[in-house]
Amino acid sequence: MNRKLHPKPQAGFTLIELMITLLIFGILLALAGPPFQSWVKNTQLRSYAESFQSAVQQARSEAIKRNGYVELLLTNSAISAVGRNAAAVTESTEGTAWLIRGCPDCINLNTAPLIDEPSYPYLDGKTVSEGNSAQFKLSANQSLIRFDALGRANRALSLIVADKADGAKLDACITKPADGKVITGPARICLLVDEGGNARLCLPDAVSTNPSSCVR
Repeated sequence: MNRKLHPKPQAGFTLIELMITLLIFGILLALAGPPFQSWVKNTQLRSYAESFQSAVQQARSEAIKRNGYVELLLTNSAISAVGRNAAAVTESTEGTAWLIRGCPDCINLNTAPLIDEPSYPYLDGKTVSEGNSAQFKLSANQSLIRFDALGRANRALSLIVADKADGAKLDACITKPADGKVITGPARICLLVDEGGNARLCLPDAVSTNPSSCVR
């Protein structure tokens, strides 16, 4: 005799089980939220600082490759708007964007062109709106650095990127912090470029014994 097979009822979640699961998930999210947000912001800050380090290295490499002078500018101008007119940007020591341009009319490493309308071929740039520049503060000791065919810079560059305006103080890049200070996160990062064109990132709040310290 054939028997009809009845399908077994499918197991599922009850409303109470679902509510308990959501409650537990909410508690875990609330506990993990601040540390995770801090990690994300610190990662963005480091990536942002690294973009300026990469810009320095690229400008230096271009000068060597072209056997001529190349300039790196800090600016708040919308680089994408001015297109390839690299002479139209305004320099700023608090510029959150950078521009790399050639300088075929430069006299020497320390002297800018003396002619009325020098040529500045556009090489590369980072616009103000690109990435996470809006949420970080930047300060530098100069807005322009020039490289020659040997990769030398016309002057040393000090630059600091911070998550708050009161943290973007250049003195922090050369002042030794108090011993025993514990870094909870890279709330600010310095970029130091010497006249040889060498660039390195460092943590101004790290003690001198830390390999990442700016003062060691």
